[in-house]
Amino acid sequence: MGKKVHRQSSPGISGRRRRIFSLIVVLLPFLFFVLLELSLRVLQYGPDLSLFTKIQSAGKAYYTMNRSVKNRYFSQVNFVPTISPDQFLVSKPPGTFRIFCLGGSTTVGYPYWYNGAFSSFLRDRLKSIFPDRPVEIINVGMTATNSFTVLDLSGELMKYEPDLLIVYDGHNEFYGALGVASNEYGSPERWITLLRLRAVHLRTVQLVSNIVSGVLKMLGKEPVEYSNRATTMERVARGRSIPYGSDVYVKCLDVFRQNLKDLVSQCQQRGIPVFLGTQVSNLRDQAPFISNHSSGIPEQQRLQFEQLYRTGLDLQSKGLADSAMGLFRSAIALDSLHADAHYRLAQCLDAAGRRREAYPEYMRARDFDELRFRTDSRFNNLIRSMENGDNCRVADVERVFASLSQDSLIGHNLVSEHLHPTSRGQFLIAREYARLMRSRGILAATDEWSKRDTVSDDALWSGRHVTDVDEFAATRITQILTSGWPFKVHSSTIPPVQEVDTLRFIADQFAQDGIGWRTEHARAAEYYVGRGDLTNAEKEYTTIINQLPFDVAPYLRLGQLYFGQQAFSKAEGILFASLQIERTSVAYRALGDISLQKRKLENALHYYEELARFPTDPAVAPENAYMRALAYLLAEKPDRAMSILELTVERYPSYRPARELLGRVRQGTRAGPGK
Repeated sequence: MGKKVHRQSSPGISGRRRRIFSLIVVLLPFLFFVLLELSLRVLQYGPDLSLFTKIQSAGKAYYTMNRSVKNRYFSQVNFVPTISPDQFLVSKPPGTFRIFCLGGSTTVGYPYWYNGAFSSFLRDRLKSIFPDRPVEIINVGMTATNSFTVLDLSGELMKYEPDLLIVYDGHNEFYGALGVASNEYGSPERWITLLRLRAVHLRTVQLVSNIVSGVLKMLGKEPVEYSNRATTMERVARGRSIPYGSDVYVKCLDVFRQNLKDLVSQCQQRGIPVFLGTQVSNLRDQAPFISNHSSGIPEQQRLQFEQLYRTGLDLQSKGLADSAMGLFRSAIALDSLHADAHYRLAQCLDAAGRRREAYPEYMRARDFDELRFRTDSRFNNLIRSMENGDNCRVADVERVFASLSQDSLIGHNLVSEHLHPTSRGQFLIAREYARLMRSRGILAATDEWSKRDTVSDDALWSGRHVTDVDEFAATRITQILTSGWPFKVHSSTIPPVQEVDTLRFIADQFAQDGIGWRTEHARAAEYYVGRGDLTNAEKEYTTIINQLPFDVAPYLRLGQLYFGQQAFSKAEGILFASLQIERTSVAYRALGDISLQKRKLENALHYYEELARFPTDPAVAPENAYMRALAYLLAEKPDRAMSILELTVERYPSYRPARELLGRVRQGTRAGPGK
């Protein structure tokens, strides 16, 4: 028999080592992504997605909205949404009441700029009521966004110490960024969209997104271009009609409900009041964009509808509203969801003077419109249902507009096109939010509101910071918007504005993105100055100051305007205000000249001495020195005047007034007040 061979088996991996090895295998990918994320942050890869960025002005730190925040919501489209330039102090001063306004294009102020937004009207109203109370109103609205953006931003706003959130939002639920029918569609599931909004802050996620976008671009799939205002609506929504009550419709309504509930809940947890607003749209003057038959309607029934509907259209076109009315009613009985049939019936009732009957038909026409740019009744009723008697209140803006419209039918009287309010409409939205503040004792007790709230609407409206050039620009922007789809099947060409029509030409340049808002108003002011219309020039400068209070240039221009009119008290006031923004040689020189005119010599010397501390500008230095010497001479300090004049003559020998004055001083003669 052969010998039995005994093989020694290798010792197996112990259970403890196996667990450690398994843990390392699991943790390696995690550690890799942690290191990648940290490396990308160190390298500052990707845009800064913070809501606000810090800036310095007059030695103080301010926050202003970060333009790159749009990258949270827009990645598949090439679109730069309009945002506000509002600034607020990084360190909130004691006693300051801070309000943030959120929403889409109406909140931003479209088709105006921010001075035409309800936030600006509200700020001016509160200033007039509480001039001694510091109130900050910061507009964080963003065009083409919806309740996902409002919910996302509101959560971040909590660390900026808000005292009130005001939300006007709802029109963009379907087509706005991350909406269920948007080119920036988030996900079929709401929770995934919310997760995406959190994950987008990770630089690793941004890297992966950019890699995917680069690959798609190589394959010929360019991002959707939204740069042209006239084509934005078409590229957002063409081919995306949504029937009333469809699965997509119901899903969007549910998402809106959940977003509003979460918004109200997070504000309630932090003790922050939130105001929602029902959405306004044009009922009387805006036909439905897309009308379709109800799904599942039998062919025979559809044919009967078409016959009745077309005959009704023919009779209506001939002015036979009573006859057409019956045909439209019969057609609606066959197909109750056809939006245009309801609109035509409403028009016939309206023409017959039966406005109360017309109102619900106009409402149904809007509600059944399958191109869902306008918030419908179910969405507005959902907003109303959010009022909880605690921290959430609802401003029923739709009812306010209806109450101020003939026969309660909202049209072009308060709405520019299909949904954006006119400046008067924005003024009314601000008034309604202020009324809600008063009724709920926010900012001040209701009895204090009653004592202070005495400024009339007429006075506030006449002093508004929206000028003719703003109205011209808004009209032009509306013309551009409504010249294409969906307002017109085929885009039309709008006539150019002639340069001789100066104000409208300036407004057109702004509307076509040729110049900025500040330049638009500065040019309008220059136009008025050239015509000797100093009242309107003053209004343009005060409008810039009101909207861009940290820009010193309009203060100085307005100060010069007042000085030229010899309105010295007004000039001093605006120049003092400019010094709170930035110390400038222009302000000190003008204040010195005013004091000299008034024979306030000590004041004049103070301002001229401050002026002398600025770097020398050869273009104005000799005249500045001359005025300083003159002030000393009038103050009976000839030695000081002589030393200034001698130095000036030495440096600027060609400056004749200084030589002549120096000669008179040396001769012991007393100089007069002139040069």
